[in-house]
Amino acid sequence: MLVGRDKGVVYGVDSKTLGLDEPYVHLNPVVRSVFRIDLDHCFPSWGALRQELAELALPCLPSIAVGYEDETGRVERPHLLWLLPYNQGVWFSDKDQRCRRDIMNLWRGVHAGLTNVLMPLGADPGALSNPDKIKNPLSPFWSFRVWNESLFPSLSEWAGWVDTSTSRDRMIRESAVALSGMKRTASNALFTAAQTLAFQLLGEWHRENDADYKGAVLRRDRDALAERLFGTLVGRLSAAADNPRQAQAILYRVASYAADHWDPSRASRDGSRDRGACADAVEDVQGVAARQAVGARYAAAVRRSRSADAIREAIEAARAAGEAVTVSGIARRVGKDRKTVRANWPEAEPIG
Repeated sequence: MLVGRDKGVVYGVDSKTLGLDEPYVHLNPVVRSVFRIDLDHCFPSWGALRQELAELALPCLPSIAVGYEDETGRVERPHLLWLLPYNQGVWFSDKDQRCRRDIMNLWRGVHAGLTNVLMPLGADPGALSNPDKIKNPLSPFWSFRVWNESLFPSLSEWAGWVDTSTSRDRMIRESAVALSGMKRTASNALFTAAQTLAFQLLGEWHRENDADYKGAVLRRDRDALAERLFGTLVGRLSAAADNPRQAQAILYRVASYAADHWDPSRASRDGSRDRGACADAVEDVQGVAARQAVGARYAAAVRRSRSADAIREAIEAARAAGEAVTVSGIARRVGKDRKTVRANWPEAEPIG
């Protein structure tokens, strides 16, 4: 059994009885029989959370809800646990050929679809990358509620209730939009720019053999990586954004996403490529051509973000120089055609 004192490092224990006092516990990663949803919101009470869940289009309430309850009864960032029927867990193995990939992908699809339904309640799509670590209902650090002891839908039944083709990358972007309160176009541009910076920084740490980075990777402490990414980039991104608080909200999601999806074994030695930058988007895509198409779309998004940054900087420079801000003038400044400049023109800026 693996347990932990926080969201990061886990360790083995000699006594399961004592281990179950710890705040976090790892589920069985080889036979997955629980869907864990991590809610980032706080709720006035357990009753308020239950009422909001009952209004969603789901077949049942979670079996268990667990989280921190303060002295006023307010519930902070709970985990929701839905159990599959007894003896119907899904076998996960990349080595044994008897293990069916279509069933593994269905499990992932249901988990993503369930997360998507719960997005209005603050479901964190970044938590899909670490589905086995839960807030331990038996730990004295948390409070919990048991809301469902009789209805346990099977995997196929769940597939009839949720969209199993839900894109995790899209959900993370949607979550960033909601968290930041920004318009979608602006949020996506900032998300892409922040994601590029995050993967570039991870690549630099990898090539430089940075001690803190190396320690976090060896411990598989993705939370430590995310915290360091946030701390390193928050000043830079806040200074470049019109609204620093919105930029920080975007970076909060990006840092977790980048830390969860960073693959040191595939890091480019020369730093010319951001390997792993769209790993989540291609995880379940079959065929080289299809995976390359996803990569091409990611690269195009990065180019659009860079074009938008260059155009915004050119507008600021033109205005500082006392020049008229026009599409033609900005196109000359950035060395791009008028069509590209118009397509990436800032929303809040009138087109001259």
